[in-house]
Amino acid sequence: MQRFDALAFEAFSAAGVADAAHFIASDGTETPCTALVDESVQQFGDVDAGPVPVTFDRITLQLSEVTPRVGAVVRIEGSGRRLKLVQKLRGDASAEQWEVSNA
Repeated sequence: MQRFDALAFEAFSAAGVADAAHFIASDGTETPCTALVDESVQQFGDVDAGPVPVTFDRITLQLSEVTPRVGAVVRIEGSGRRLKLVQKLRGDASAEQWEVSNA
């Protein structure tokens, strides 16, 4: 699975969909990585009044490159944008998706 994801991330990067980035751990250690950033993702939650959309930014990281943790920061090379990992949304043995905020 990790090999497949690595090939997919390579193809996404070549197509301009994935970004070169640096993962910055809580101890300050920086590790080069590849990131898929999805902006303004909408998720619908139910409340008494009906479904309410919640908008957030999301990042996908390869576990073969980094070990994501709450509070770590990902710096996107092209834009310099810094994204703080807020909450793990989903993951498998190869990749994880995280909700992020501007750091």
